[in-house]
Amino acid sequence: MINIRQATPDELPQIKDLWKKCFGDPSAYIDVFFQKFAAVDQVLVVEEAGEINSMAVMLPSSLELSDGNVVPVGYVYALATNPYMQGKGHARQLLAYADQYLKERGMKAMILVPASPSLHRFFDALGMDECFSTRKVEILTSNLTGNTEGASMEVISPSEYNEIRESFLMRTFHMTYSDHMIQFQQIGSHLSGGDLYKIVVDGEVGCAAIEYVQQRRLLVKELILSPEKMAKAVEIIASQMEASRYHIRTPAFWDGLPGSYPQAFGMIKWYDHGLKNKWFSRQDAYLGLAFD
Repeated sequence: MINIRQATPDELPQIKDLWKKCFGDPSAYIDVFFQKFAAVDQVLVVEEAGEINSMAVMLPSSLELSDGNVVPVGYVYALATNPYMQGKGHARQLLAYADQYLKERGMKAMILVPASPSLHRFFDALGMDECFSTRKVEILTSNLTGNTEGASMEVISPSEYNEIRESFLMRTFHMTYSDHMIQFQQIGSHLSGGDLYKIVVDGEVGCAAIEYVQQRRLLVKELILSPEKMAKAVEIIASQMEASRYHIRTPAFWDGLPGSYPQAFGMIKWYDHGLKNKWFSRQDAYLGLAFD
């Protein structure tokens, strides 16, 4: 018989092992997450005969609506099931339990990012809506011009990053992050050789969260800057961070870089149906970093 509940401290080694087995993240990344950013009792687990078969971390967050109101939501992170136990409905039951967990804590919605595009249909069947898109493009070094005139970039603190980010996204439908969670992104970027950056193009100040996903592949998890200045922002990034391919994400509701296209990214399950009417389409909503 399975038991779905909050995790206990003695189960942390099992939780870390399951996380690493399912996602392949470095142990240092997982250790820092639990040392600084989430308590063990924020993890919901499916346990059977003393074995943790499924897990998900419940992170309190918030959404800013286009009218400026901010509402509390639960962000479901690191949803994982042991590969040998898949197909038994554990994730479905865990998320049903998570619904009640989040509602009891005053959350107005559940948000998650499917681990792969193929899972969008699965979460749709659980009552979740495709709500967030990201605009993405892949740029090869052969497509760069090398023109960085009027552009610069420098490492910045999580609080400065967040201030710049929110100055651009104010009064749009988007996920907001605490400085504490932006710091978690910075640590993840550090582990791959990247960081948080201030990008200045022709006097305009933007920001970018950058990490290497492979030795020669660079991921700009979000580039926040006016669309007409994004191309030069990529040039300055490429001049300072060598790669063969640059994967760039920008908010879907901006035109973005030439050749970019919107792609479904995050999903939402509303508990407050009155709020559901305050968003229009997934291309009007921005999740951004998502720690995916």
